[in-house]
Amino acid sequence: MRWQDLVISVCQLFFVIAMIPSIRSNDKPALTTSIMNVILVAIITVCLFTLKLWFSSFTAALVGLTWSILAIQKRKINSK
Repeated sequence: MRWQDLVISVCQLFFVIAMIPSIRSNDKPALTTSIMNVILVAIITVCLFTLKLWFSSFTAALVGLTWSILAIQKRKINSK
């Protein structure tokens, strides 16, 4: 494991942890914000994967998943 992979992975794990209150809260970011973040993080995930930063690509996918959850939650709120 390269040191960069470790640093990026740890930072992204903390980012996922920091997003948990938003997932549990009634207040959600705008749907377009969440969708844009899902797209951008997906691109970053692919880039990290091609650089063979395995843990970073996995944790980036987790970040994308948290943004996806927020997007789904906001869409459900908007459809009510």
